[in-house]
Amino acid sequence: MTNKKENLRLLISLGIAGVMVAAILWLINQVSSTIVTSSDQTQTSSSFTNKPSLMNLGTRILVKVQTSPEKTDGVKAFAEKDFSTAVKKFTDSLKNNPNDPETLIYLNNAKIARDNSEAVKVAIVAPISFDPSLAEEILRGVAQAQNEVNNQGGINGKKLQIVIASANNREDSARLDNELVQDKSLVAAVGVRRKVEIYKEKGLVLVLPVELPNQAENPEKLDNNTLNSQPNISTTNYLFHVNPLYDNLVDTHSRYIARQARNVAICGDVRSSRDNSTSSSNQILVEKYTQAIKKYGSNVISTPCNLADKNFDPKAFVDKAIETENASGFLLMPSIRNIYFATKVAQEVKGRKPLFASETMYSATTLQNGKDLEGMVLPVYWHRNANKDNPFAKNAFQLWNAQVNQRTAGAYDALQAIIAGLKEDSTREGLQRVLSNPNFSTSGATGMIQFSASGERQGEAMLVKIERCESCSSGTGYDFALLNKK
Repeated sequence: MTNKKENLRLLISLGIAGVMVAAILWLINQVSSTIVTSSDQTQTSSSFTNKPSLMNLGTRILVKVQTSPEKTDGVKAFAEKDFSTAVKKFTDSLKNNPNDPETLIYLNNAKIARDNSEAVKVAIVAPISFDPSLAEEILRGVAQAQNEVNNQGGINGKKLQIVIASANNREDSARLDNELVQDKSLVAAVGVRRKVEIYKEKGLVLVLPVELPNQAENPEKLDNNTLNSQPNISTTNYLFHVNPLYDNLVDTHSRYIARQARNVAICGDVRSSRDNSTSSSNQILVEKYTQAIKKYGSNVISTPCNLADKNFDPKAFVDKAIETENASGFLLMPSIRNIYFATKVAQEVKGRKPLFASETMYSATTLQNGKDLEGMVLPVYWHRNANKDNPFAKNAFQLWNAQVNQRTAGAYDALQAIIAGLKEDSTREGLQRVLSNPNFSTSGATGMIQFSASGERQGEAMLVKIERCESCSSGTGYDFALLNKK
């Protein structure tokens, strides 16, 4: 009997011990979950996968070329929610490197967090991993617009918070669209995306800051030989173009080229990978220019020129084009990353025939090689001297300590349009209605901004010519001068 009682006590003791162990393990799990949940929202996993979020308010350095000890300390403090230190470190970093838009965005976000200010949040989709130069140009426009509106008190008393969204690869790029549209704290986004239908389906305004063929909206449009002209597939449009469509550039430029050259040699930038949007859209751009040049009475020679071909020989191409097919003009269409190879062609052409280029060469990188490109004519949407009364260019130079180009101006205007819309209605649906209203308009770097019912913006392209200059702000001895169209 005694043994039975002892066995019973033993069983009860073991049971109680087991319950206590289970309770302790449960408590540990709850504490761990709380720690993960309370971490910075931008560092938590996406709700669609177990991977980290692709959106960031200030806890990671994405633009690696713009790194400093102060900036590193700033993002560390931001991640630890020490926002006062983050503000100080980001401010110090900008004193040493004023041309860093990522840090300026993080600084404004840190100020909002430090002051516990009410805020509205907008995303900027920056192609940092795919095209860092383009990403920085776009980020500068967004950072400048955010900085200005916050210094003026914000949007109806609420500060503007910018989340930088960036994918590391094409798989993440598709996931990024889902994250953006599902994040209900976002009221709008700036950036060029391939998967635009989801923005209409989920009701998130997307404003395109640039009209580049190597940033095609979706593959179907490339197959149909149209550039960045998304069809209005629903009566409620959430996609808005802050610049006139790319065809305007092609038409204005081709009309000028046809009057200067009878036989035109075109150098594209076509890669071999089928799923590479840069290659397919660049090929479409070559076809667009070919059709337009022929429409205006000139010919395009058949000698092939591919700037992306590692075996491409610039001298052999130029000599053959001139000697065999009587080329009387050369049109260069590099991606931003291949401006160097386009310059090699220009060196061979120099002084022999007129030079032309697509708008991708409207950059500071091009002017660094001005001596080889002098006289080259290209189309643009914006030039700082087109409207000298507009303060954008002057303010941009003071802020960045450098001249900016049309991609920065376009990004600035994309956010300016969103800011103006949010002042009237700060909801997703309300913003869409405001921007779609034919009576909506606001002033920006590129002039008065107003959208059609389908989200397009009307306007013409301008032509610029690379000319030698003395004491010009580019610091290269060359600059882009406005050219009167003929």
